[in-house]
Amino acid sequence: MPALFRLRTALLSLAATSVLTGCLSDDDDDSPTPPPRPQGTATLQGTINGVRTLSADTIYTIRGFVYVANGARLNIPAGTRLVGDTTALGSALFVLRGAQINANGTAAAPIVFTSARSAGNRAPGDWGGLIIVGNARTNRTGNIIVEGSNGSVTGADPAGVIYTGGTLDGDNSGTLRYVRVEFAGFATLPDAELNSFTFAAVGSGTTLEYLQSLAGLDDSFEWFGGTVDGRYLVSYESGDDHFDSAEGYRGRNQFVIALQSTY
Repeated sequence: MPALFRLRTALLSLAATSVLTGCLSDDDDDSPTPPPRPQGTATLQGTINGVRTLSADTIYTIRGFVYVANGARLNIPAGTRLVGDTTALGSALFVLRGAQINANGTAAAPIVFTSARSAGNRAPGDWGGLIIVGNARTNRTGNIIVEGSNGSVTGADPAGVIYTGGTLDGDNSGTLRYVRVEFAGFATLPDAELNSFTFAAVGSGTTLEYLQSLAGLDDSFEWFGGTVDGRYLVSYESGDDHFDSAEGYRGRNQFVIALQSTY
């Protein structure tokens, strides 16, 4: 079989998987054959220090802006569901410089970040998204903060989250594998929406594979500098760019696909 045909077949299969695993209108729930619902509930809020390991039988509410601190590690097993609080101050998960997230889903049991609203009521911008900040280089100078993290809006971090000034291009912020982010893009200020996935100065030691953004209000995937590579990235119904990079991003991405039916 010619290599081009194999690549085309793989991409079509990936697109089909994207459509099957989520849709813009979630009236029929977010997946065609959902697993049994977890029984427990818990809240993530404030700052996570040390090592925190979540459980797949618990639904976690991300309340406000949650920060995985420098030196800390957040472990998320396959099949875990996390829902972003939809209150006026917004919610998002920040993995800060020097921290790690190890989110290892599987094709049969992906890790899902979604809106806390009930099925049929979810919408782009319900909550913030997933932001990873690394120690790799960017081509910006000065103390530039991640858009949307300013504490004057959220009350969570008065200094904001600075991502410039790193020097470690091989930095490791952890692993994201089979992770889906839905209905993200909360705007903390006018024209300052968060992205579904934000990679700010993330280093090449980080693993990004089999990721999907669904119905985000702003960009699906955005890289601000850094050197991280990615594979098998799917963007489904983006409010702005499907894939966007700036500020000296030097990573490589392979097998990316976008589907857009709304404008």
